[in-house]
Amino acid sequence: MTDPEDVRPGAVLRILARAVLALAFAACGDHAPPPLARRVILITCDTLRADRLGCYGYERPTSPNLDRFAREAVVFDNAWSTAPKTTPAISALLTGRPPDELGVTGGNRYLLPPAALTLAEEACAAGLRTGAVISNWVLRAQPQYGGAGVEQGFEHFDDQMELRETSRDDVYERLAPATTDAAIGWLEERRARGEDAFFFWVHYQDPHGPYRPPAEVLARFERPATEEPELPLGTTQRGFGQIPAYQAIDVERRPEPYRARYDAEIAYFDEHLGRLLDWLARADWMRDALVVFTADHGESLGEQGYWFCHGESLHAELVRVPLLVRFPDGVAHVRVDERRRVARAAGHLDLWPTILEAFGSEPTRCRGLSLFGAELPEQRFLLQALGRREHDRWLAFGDGRWRLVARSGEKPRLYDGAGDPRETLDVAAQHPEVVRELRRLLEEDQAAFPIEALAEQPIAKDPETERHLGALGYAEGDEN
Repeated sequence: MTDPEDVRPGAVLRILARAVLALAFAACGDHAPPPLARRVILITCDTLRADRLGCYGYERPTSPNLDRFAREAVVFDNAWSTAPKTTPAISALLTGRPPDELGVTGGNRYLLPPAALTLAEEACAAGLRTGAVISNWVLRAQPQYGGAGVEQGFEHFDDQMELRETSRDDVYERLAPATTDAAIGWLEERRARGEDAFFFWVHYQDPHGPYRPPAEVLARFERPATEEPELPLGTTQRGFGQIPAYQAIDVERRPEPYRARYDAEIAYFDEHLGRLLDWLARADWMRDALVVFTADHGESLGEQGYWFCHGESLHAELVRVPLLVRFPDGVAHVRVDERRRVARAAGHLDLWPTILEAFGSEPTRCRGLSLFGAELPEQRFLLQALGRREHDRWLAFGDGRWRLVARSGEKPRLYDGAGDPRETLDVAAQHPEVVRELRRLLEEDQAAFPIEALAEQPIAKDPETERHLGALGYAEGDEN
């Protein structure tokens, strides 16, 4: 467990910066908007596809507790991350800025720069307690690098991971039972101290590979293998045309058993998410809270020739994510249909103005739109990026229906989200006018929001870190 305000380089400066923010907030006096929520609870899950959840139409019982939460929340059917890797996606979510601006488009080998202002720092400025429980090794606090990273602004940052992964000796994680226990422990401490105004983030890891759910959970999801061809077992961590080395389960080469294991991992996570949601309900801490659930990114399960991996393309299965928001009772929010669902496009960058409005803070101009008291536009520009500009680079952007996916050195591909949500058919040749319009929207966005990139902060290449990243699949030039 790490306290981000230890005597690490840069910590004192960040404490002073937060103090200045708090004074500025107090100086606003009556001009400051009132907070819309007593507390904000952000729950994220690693590597979770929306279409494997019951509340998004999946027929298998992977998510009964999340489905139950969805019945009292607003469900966004067309929600998007900014990147298919954890560090860029979470960094963007916590700052309201796209990965290119944060210098993290290169992936998990780069830290969130200390100059980036986070939701946790804004929460401190608004007088809230802040806490986080995370379970993915790449999100841990890293004092040897000055402490910059997603821990910025958290008074309590629990990154304790003592469980060694079964197929990767150099990688540690925390499974759902321990994650929920740690989260409830922090909440119980707040309640004992009478501190019910806070910003709390919980990040679960379980659906991330290797898929090794408990046997009793897997038994509920095992099914006959399909007639698909067997796959080669890879010698690298990449998943194009092969099973990545770290995903290999013994000598299993059939695709369907891996998909069943992925489903079982989701069910295992959901079981323990249910304990956390039940605790919040018993404490009566839901009614006046903003509770947000989403994923950092998805997972390829065979689409486009990619198997059991992420971070290798920008297709929908990797960046279309679940987004469920329970708004405080009686507070106006985004317009919904009769099923309390939103069909129009939303994204992770919308969470910055939404959560700041919940704090009672005035968000600065940003790409996102607050989900309080608004109707999302029918057409809006959403952008995803993967890879550094000077290397193999992917860019994807759309208007809420059409989506252009472009990789450096290749012709861009166009997909119709209404008729082909899985992006199986490239229709760029049939709709050149749509391609031109999307490119115009990209130019318009770049003119309205010119990139003000912060300096990249690469993780130091010491032997131990290189070994860990290599085991995770994040070795230079070989990221998953």
